[in-house]
Amino acid sequence: MSLEAFLSSQKKLALPRSQPVQTIKHKITRGVKKKKVDYMADFETINTEGADSTRVWAWGLVPINDPNYYKVETGITIDTFMERIEMDNNIVYFHNLKFDGKFILDYLLKNGFYHVRTQFPDEPCTFTTLISDMGTFYTIVIKWPSGQTSELRDSLKKIPMAVERIAKAFQLEETKGTIDYTLYREPGHELTTEEDDYLRRDIVIPARAMKEILDSGMRKLTVASDSMAEYKKLITNGYFQTIFPVFNHEMDMEVRRAYRGGFTYADPRFTKRVIESPGIVLDVNSLYPSVMKAAILPFGMPDFVEGEVLTSKRRPLTIFSVTFTAKIKPNHIPCIQIKRMAMFTSTEYLTDIPDPITLMVTNVDWELYNEQYDIDILAFGSGWTFQAMSGMFDAYIDKWAKIKENETGGKREIAKLHLNSLYGKFASNPNVCSKVPYLEDDKVKFTRTDVEVRNPVYTPVGVFITSYARAITIRAAQQNYDRFAYADTDSLHLFGTEIPEGIDIHPTRMGAWKLEYTFKRAFYVRSKFYMEEKDNGDYVVRAAGLPERLSRELRFDDLYDGHVISGKLVPKAVPGGVVLKETPWKVDLS
Repeated sequence: MSLEAFLSSQKKLALPRSQPVQTIKHKITRGVKKKKVDYMADFETINTEGADSTRVWAWGLVPINDPNYYKVETGITIDTFMERIEMDNNIVYFHNLKFDGKFILDYLLKNGFYHVRTQFPDEPCTFTTLISDMGTFYTIVIKWPSGQTSELRDSLKKIPMAVERIAKAFQLEETKGTIDYTLYREPGHELTTEEDDYLRRDIVIPARAMKEILDSGMRKLTVASDSMAEYKKLITNGYFQTIFPVFNHEMDMEVRRAYRGGFTYADPRFTKRVIESPGIVLDVNSLYPSVMKAAILPFGMPDFVEGEVLTSKRRPLTIFSVTFTAKIKPNHIPCIQIKRMAMFTSTEYLTDIPDPITLMVTNVDWELYNEQYDIDILAFGSGWTFQAMSGMFDAYIDKWAKIKENETGGKREIAKLHLNSLYGKFASNPNVCSKVPYLEDDKVKFTRTDVEVRNPVYTPVGVFITSYARAITIRAAQQNYDRFAYADTDSLHLFGTEIPEGIDIHPTRMGAWKLEYTFKRAFYVRSKFYMEEKDNGDYVVRAAGLPERLSRELRFDDLYDGHVISGKLVPKAVPGGVVLKETPWKVDLS
């Protein structure tokens, strides 16, 4: 069934809307609130070696809609910053609220403000926070004594890239500057010309990008929420809940057990040493959007089935529980990964499963597992069968793919964000646990709240999109087994420079593989850790846990067991806010 056919059938069943009993001619209001002003802000803070306290030594603020971005307001204490934002109702964006927000919290908790556990603070001198149990900052909302409200948000949730990359991606005039972060500035230090220019660039670059983001209608806290709002408006014509009904919590938790991420794997045949052999890197053009457009995906309420769960023409998709043992077939790539079980490493793909395990899987994953392994089924548990249709994302994907193809700069980046953010929102975890700030030993600390359960969106969509995507990458790798060295979600790294057979190659067509670059030698350590020297002498380096500014400086001679690399900065809470403490990072080839 197509989306159009389904919606047409629903319209025929819809009851006529009831007419209003009377016409309301006069609207009662409780006063008119002034529209909030959108600002971009940034702090510069003391971060000297061994510091046991910190403070803001410079701040900058600019209205996002101000065409004259060179008139950045600045100050040299957090007190003057807080006084400034109290002057009007506003939304203030920081590009990494997790860092700057801790200075704000320190100020509030030490200056007579009280944290309240409500969505919005109503009483003067109160504030609320939205901070996840993983420490991700979303908002800090302050109710001032004057009655004004400031809502601090994280622009990193809207533009998930560093300031330096924003300038390039949005094709802005400004480029990021540099200053000495570790230089101590005395209280009362006035900004030098160099410092003022650096601060202005660090604010103006994300401000210009955020103006494009906000002007496009993206007013939610995150890109994923913006994308979901756009999808609902563009596609479903009010039938979202009919297509994607809300599961009860128990059913959602069961289905969610089949939700897995991308396939990232370093083949042990080629790891832990330099391979002096040329190769190529292929990437899928828009892997997840291509799946959303091409595949049949689940909708509606599923049917529960005890025992073996079989597909049918009417219900071609299934999620089910199965108990089995398995052994990888000769010359095949492993793809079964067991998370949250003590006896298995969460990043390891298993080649031998001699003892029975029970997994919740999709029929898409199960078919792939049987291609790669010899499997002995011990028992089927139970599961669900789903109706499925194609085309439910076509209009959304087509709109943003066209913009991505034809536009440049900010418009193109916005299109890319929309294309890659929607699918994950369907599988948002309904179990929400937050962190609440408090003061202890003159420092801001956090305590976890109890888990709150919210309605899920529609987890099966996220489950099947990721299942299809993994199958595409793994099957492409398997087709080129003799050459295959590494994969990361939508990429293949193959030895040999000839274009592989059996793979659709095209530089831009959605769902096809494009030639990203060629390399002349490589070193694969493990998942998310590798180095390749390109034909032009440039290096591509990925090292999970090491900041990009450090990893891009690594060379092959640096990749030996126990090598300690300096320069990684880890946040540490101190009175006043947070400092970045240098922590050694060790190369581990085990």
